[in-house]
Amino acid sequence: MRRVRTTIVAGAVLALVAATTTIAGPAQAAGRCATGTLSVRTLQTGCAVDSGTLVVPDGRTFAVPAPGESVLASSTTVPGATELPDVLIANTGTGGVAVRIDQAWSGSAPAVQQERSRAAAAAAPSATTAATTKCTSTAYVRNNYRWSSTVKWYYNESGQKSSYAKNALRTAANAWTGTISACDRTATSTARNSYVRLATQAPGLTDKGGCSRSNGYSVMGWGKLPAGTLGVTCVWYDGNGVAKEADQRYATSYKWSSTATCSGARFDTQAVATHEWGHLYGLGHVKTRTGQVMEPSGGYCDTASRTLGLGDLTGIAAIY
Repeated sequence: MRRVRTTIVAGAVLALVAATTTIAGPAQAAGRCATGTLSVRTLQTGCAVDSGTLVVPDGRTFAVPAPGESVLASSTTVPGATELPDVLIANTGTGGVAVRIDQAWSGSAPAVQQERSRAAAAAAPSATTAATTKCTSTAYVRNNYRWSSTVKWYYNESGQKSSYAKNALRTAANAWTGTISACDRTATSTARNSYVRLATQAPGLTDKGGCSRSNGYSVMGWGKLPAGTLGVTCVWYDGNGVAKEADQRYATSYKWSSTATCSGARFDTQAVATHEWGHLYGLGHVKTRTGQVMEPSGGYCDTASRTLGLGDLTGIAAIY
């Protein structure tokens, strides 16, 4: 999805990282972190975490994943709004916990070194290639995970802002699978998904866009999110980069398309969901003005983002 990015966003990210020196308590010796609520500064001591809740500088809370596992939160933003920075939390076990807020790393030094190396290995050579149209840009960004099995997912319709939402999510999920045609090109993706049924269980996200503890069920649904945020996807994956769960929450504070067509001051459910499913399958944000689905935000009835651009197609084919 597209967004209008400004220097304010970059400044906000720097402020988030700088704030880690002011919100945390006294540093403790390396070993086991105290249980309970943790700060980024505490993690910088190199202490190991079995369980706990991490508070990042912007106030979001994340359940620290189990040793050997990671969680990544990615979002979709309203154009002109301050973007929620992506947050990656990687628990390496005895090596401590690494935290990435957008592109800024912090936490345990050994864990950061390990995760930086993994990120570099996963980086796509074409990630920085940019152009100005949907079918000339090959830009894509690859995250550190992929699915080795079918994504089995559930939908919680509680609070839904669109009666068409479940069908929109199913169509969006399938936009990245099988034989895909875009921009006069064809590629085959082995990514797979299977809708299971309606669920009463809520997606594992907080009202501020943080990620709760993994429970093994991938649930999509609706709820409160920070102003300017349309949707957030949390993906949990293991030390081998194999995804095991993904939850999505879509914001109830906006108007959404309620049919297969979209009109007026509404956000297109299928287009936003296509972006979020791109995150789920392993793609990150590309720069604005590349014309790709994986741009960070999009405007009212941006139905063009229901279909993949050349960079999106290139990216999903590279992963699957």
